[in-house]
Formats: sequence, structure tokens, C-alpha cells
Amino acid sequence: MSDEPKRRAWGTGRIYKRRRSRNFYIRYYDLRGKRHTESTHSTKRADAERLLRDRLTRKDRGELRPDARKLTFGDLATMILVDYRTKNRRSWRRLEDALARLSAFFGGDAVHEIENDTTSRVRSYVGGTRALDITPDRIAEYKARRLDGGAAPATIQIELMALRRMFTIAVRAGRLPQSPHVETMGPLNNARQGFLEEADFTALLAELPDYLRPVMLFAYHTGWRVQSEVLPLTWRQVDLQAGIVRLEPGTTKNDEGREFPFDALPQLKAVLDAQRADTSALEKATNTIIPWVFHHDGRPIRTYRRAWVGACRRAARGKGKANVPGLVRPQLVGRIVHDLRRTAVRNLERAGVPRSVAMKLTGHKTEAVYRRYAIVSESDLREGVGKLAALACGAPSGVLPSPAAHATMAEQSR
Repeated sequence: MSDEPKRRAWGTGRIYKRRRSRNFYIRYYDLRGKRHTESTHSTKRADAERLLRDRLTRKDRGELRPDARKLTFGDLATMILVDYRTKNRRSWRRLEDALARLSAFFGGDAVHEIENDTTSRVRSYVGGTRALDITPDRIAEYKARRLDGGAAPATIQIELMALRRMFTIAVRAGRLPQSPHVETMGPLNNARQGFLEEADFTALLAELPDYLRPVMLFAYHTGWRVQSEVLPLTWRQVDLQAGIVRLEPGTTKNDEGREFPFDALPQLKAVLDAQRADTSALEKATNTIIPWVFHHDGRPIRTYRRAWVGACRRAARGKGKANVPGLVRPQLVGRIVHDLRRTAVRNLERAGVPRSVAMKLTGHKTEAVYRRYAIVSESDLREGVGKLAALACGAPSGVLPSPAAHATMAEQSR
């Protein structure tokens, strides 16, 4: 190295040339005392002076992020994983799926940690594309490739929101000077429209395993989310004497507590009373304490998807109809557990429960989301048109006119 001819004042950095290099280099220290060296990519000393002044000015303002050049996609992914863990977010599985898709495009290897003998969770990511190279055009290329691969727009939206969150965390942590523009998929009209009529739900219930029937009955009457609110319920949250089941603040999707007075609904009270009796009998037989309201032989219920899908298929075919072409209940094909939540909302609407009260029972924070669940079925529409026809015929409200009445009206109109 050949030093510059005149030594600069302390704290003002250094300009020099390396051996066998025509370009100037600068050296300076950040606010943490870490030394940084950069090439000016120029043979002019004036360019080196300007670059060094820029770096020192940004350092004094706290705007300098020297580590941004070394930050990779793996570092961004690790930061959002840490954020989810510290904030105890419940959408771990969705985040891991999104990061897996993003890392397949931007690079980065997942580092797993074993939770037990059979499952593992992604602990961190390493390597991948530099964060500064994840530019809007690269993000647009990612969107196009996912669409060409047949991914649903709603799925891509979740992945892009995760990417935007990763950059936001990095900027707030001081690891990046700014975040690139992450353009999402825009407004999506992907609200599902499924619900279950009482007869269909009864047929489905008969095909479910015994340990899952109380779970689905509880969800059908309350509209609570099965995975995050029903299955984790413990008996300390159920007051059998007062007839109230509670969700503590911080355990729900909107972090607000919730109560449901089950003793006012005999069907729901019967479910919890029977579940308490069965649990007490099992505790006595096994000499153990079972804290969960809903369980499978004393063990918590982890998954139900396969049992639910199988029950929907069998109920759609009908008993004894396995070899008969066609379906007895085709509307049950493709039903999901979340349809129980929509059904509960519709039942509350049908019962005339005030919307503010219904939202407190089901846990909807905004009326806009609640209205998406208040679905009107074909039978509801037919009933409304029937009332209109009754009014047109001069019949009492709710009484449908007979075909003969229609013929009489037609004859009189002539």
C-alpha cells in the first residue's frame, strides 16, 4: 500500500492506493468503532474526497449502514422468524411456507431445530441473494414466476407481505437504510362462500370420529376458530356453575378476550356437560389429570384435516351409496372446517341477534369482516321472493299463493 502524502486529522478517515491498483480507496470508522474500507472505483483523488465526505456525513447523522452490503435474504428471513417467536405469533406454519417459496427464488438455506422426535421448525436461514439486490424488478419477476407456476394470487399476496415485513424489520433494526417497494397483488376477491345447512352438518357429524364430534359441535354453535381457539381450551376456562366459557386476552386472533354463555344454549351445554363427564371418567380410570376440554384419549388433538376430509366424502356419498355414481349431498364436497364459523354467523343473523352482540360472541373485530360471513343461502332468497309473491297476490304475509291463485290473477289481468 502507498499512503497519501499528507496525514489527515484523526477521525476524518483516510485516502490511499493499494499496490498494483490505479483506483483510490477510503478507510473510515463507524460510530461503533468498526473499521470499513471501500474502493472508490475511480483514479481521481477528488472522487475519493467526495465519497469519504459523504460517508463521514452520513455517519454523523446516523444514516450510515455499512453492514447493508453484507445483509442477505437469509438474514432477513432469520429476523422475521425471531420477530414471530418473540411476539408469540400463531401463524408460524403460514410464515414457514412463505419463506420456503421465497428462499427457492432468492436463495438461502433453512436451518432446522428439532422440537420432538417427529417434528422440526425452521430456526434460521443462511446465505442467499444480497438484500440490496432484491429490487422491485426482481420482486416483479418473482410474482410472474409464481403466477406462471399456478400459485393462487392470495398465496402470492401472503408471501409478498412476508417479504415486505422482512424489510421493515431490517430498516427498524438499522440494518438497511431503506426498504424497496414491494408491490402486492392488489385487492383480492377471495372471500369463501361456504356454509353448512343443519341437515348436512348432521350427516357430516355422523361420519366424524367420536373424539372430533364435540369439537365440531362446539365450533358449529359458537363460531370460534377450531385450531387456535377451540382445541387449546382447558377446563380452567370453563365455568360450569356460571355457564360461561372464556378466552383470555392475548389468546385470540385479535388479542381480545371473549366470553360465551353456553348455559343459555341447551345444545351447547349438553356438549360441555357430556365432555366433562367423559373426561372425569377417563381421569379416574387412568389416575391422571386431563386439562384439555377436547382431547383424544387424554392427549391433545393436534390435527383433524384427514378425518374431516374423509367424513365430508362419506357424507356426500351417503350411507350404502359408495358404489353408486353421483352424490347424495354434493354440497359437502370441498367443505372446510372454517365453514362452521360462517355457519354460526349466519345462524346468529337468522335468529335476529344484534350485530354488535353477535360480533362479541364470535370474536369479529370489524363489521366489514363480519358482513363477509353473513352469507345468504338459496333458501333464504327463495323465502324472501315468496314473501314478495304473497304480497303481490294480496295474501297474508308469509303465505305463498297457490297455482290457482296465480291463474285467477292472470285471467283478471286480461
